[in-house]
Amino acid sequence: MRPVSFRIPGGPFRIGALFAVFSAVVAPAVTLSHPNARFFRGDISVSTSWEGIVRLTGTVVIREGVTVTVEPGAEILIQPGVGADIVVRGRLLVRGVPERPVLFDTAGGCAAGPWGGIVFRKGATGILEHAKIRCSSTGIAGDLSGVTRSGVAVERGR
Repeated sequence: MRPVSFRIPGGPFRIGALFAVFSAVVAPAVTLSHPNARFFRGDISVSTSWEGIVRLTGTVVIREGVTVTVEPGAEILIQPGVGADIVVRGRLLVRGVPERPVLFDTAGGCAAGPWGGIVFRKGATGILEHAKIRCSSTGIAGDLSGVTRSGVAVERGR
């Protein structure tokens, strides 16, 4: 099979060489974008489970009567912005274990800026076990009377 060549000002390029350049420039961006991530934004009105990489691209509201269970080792990456919150009106169960804690962090890391926080509304319930909340402007807030916490670390953002 003969390599394919084409002309671009500056000389002939082979597809293989062009692919190598393309891969070197584009591949790192693809890796950072978490190709297997699940994306959420807005109201969650059906009970669900989050595992692996979960990207929140704006404020998420867990509606009344709905349970979101976060599995051990999950990474919840939230779009930066102080208004980007997880608002719990139903139930949030974060089930990390010491060897596989759950991480809530800003998508792009702390350098991208803080995200809001996890806000429990009156009547909401939750269990937060072995979780790390990084780069958040408010951490965990709201009516915490129905929330139990164990092994939770909060590192606030700027």
